[in-house]
Amino acid sequence: MQGWGEDIGMRVFRWLWWLPLLAAAFLLASDLPYPSASSQFLAPHIAPVSAHPTDAGEFVPGELLVKASLPLPPTAVAAVLRLAGGAVIEHDPTLRLYRLRLPEGVDVQQASTLYNELPWVEYAEPNYIVRAAILPDDPFYLPKQAWYYDIINAPAGWDIERGRSAIIAAVLDTGVDLDHPDLESKVWTNAREVLGNDIDDDKNGCIDDLHGCNFVALPPSSDPSDDHGHGTMVAGILGARSNNGLGVAGTAWGPTLLPVKVLDSTGAGTASDVAQGIVYAAKSGAQIINLSMARPSPSRALEEAVKEAHDVFGAILVGASGNEGQDGVGYPAAYPGVIAVSAFDRSDPNSRALFSNWGPEVNVAAPGVDVFSTHLNGGYATGEGTSFATAFVSGLVALLLSQDSSRSDDDIRALLRISADDLPDGDTANWDGWGRLNIGKALNTQVYRSIVPGIAKD
Repeated sequence: MQGWGEDIGMRVFRWLWWLPLLAAAFLLASDLPYPSASSQFLAPHIAPVSAHPTDAGEFVPGELLVKASLPLPPTAVAAVLRLAGGAVIEHDPTLRLYRLRLPEGVDVQQASTLYNELPWVEYAEPNYIVRAAILPDDPFYLPKQAWYYDIINAPAGWDIERGRSAIIAAVLDTGVDLDHPDLESKVWTNAREVLGNDIDDDKNGCIDDLHGCNFVALPPSSDPSDDHGHGTMVAGILGARSNNGLGVAGTAWGPTLLPVKVLDSTGAGTASDVAQGIVYAAKSGAQIINLSMARPSPSRALEEAVKEAHDVFGAILVGASGNEGQDGVGYPAAYPGVIAVSAFDRSDPNSRALFSNWGPEVNVAAPGVDVFSTHLNGGYATGEGTSFATAFVSGLVALLLSQDSSRSDDDIRALLRISADDLPDGDTANWDGWGRLNIGKALNTQVYRSIVPGIAKD
């Protein structure tokens, strides 16, 4: 249909000289074939299966909206538009807007460009599809969570992707409340282990690990239950059941959560336990490893575990920058293979939370103050810290991998970098890395196809 596109301008301009005669002729006509004005014209249309995605969004195939500035009655304008190649389907007299059906096979974007070049067209655009932005019905969402999910543009992201159970996110922490009603259906089940035979069947470093592993115990135990609360909160932020009329909404609604207990009932742990937990998670198939912990100095054991999980198993690791309010990102977040997360404040989302560490290793900032999530014994609680900010980023990584499971660590970092909202440096440089997390922008991969090769698959 290239010829149609090249010919439209000439056809229209040829008729411009005859507009006065056209006006007189069509004023006398009473049976022009297009519908009368409809009060439903601006109501959202249901997207047909063949709706096309563009950089700006989906649109109805073969349709164009045109606002003409011709000083003629609507019937005469409709006739001119028809002569230009588009048949009028509807006309809204208040907005002076015409909905056109283009000839079969005509490229909508090309037609829009050509119509916009005409001097008597105020604007022309595809008939974009409008969808309701989903808000989860979890009772604590609006009073407790909406403020930070709105800031990081989560509802727009949930319209695009909510997460898939095939994506496994390991929560290395104080454990997880396995019976919590907002988490129990999300907990990983090890199908490769034969229970009760005292053998590590899948050779991941833990015997009879049906729902995760506890490396605080010696020898490691198959019970990763939480006896502190921190891990349960992190798990809820990352991936609590959502839109289920219960409790809270997680950042990613669908992924599977793998509990790995590496911190004890006081919230402390050893480098050896964490290192074992990292390798265990990678061997168990976790694509994401959440490390909501920090220590001030490096550890060779941690570094080698990070390298093994990242380089050998291809896991994406996300870590907390630390809560000392100082220059110096904690470990393991400071290692090159880990996405380091800082926290922004509630009172000023453009500013660093006072407790958040900073430094050149920081990659992105996320909510870290007044974060509401799941807690022990089926309860809920509010907390603060870069630990919780880290869980939001891991949740977004789970959404991005759900959208395209072949994405690498480099792909994920590129998406986080390009989509982040830029923040002012203020008094502290390097506190926000690429900027503030923006879930909706990160998931809108159409925008980034030309920037990051292979960023999304058709």
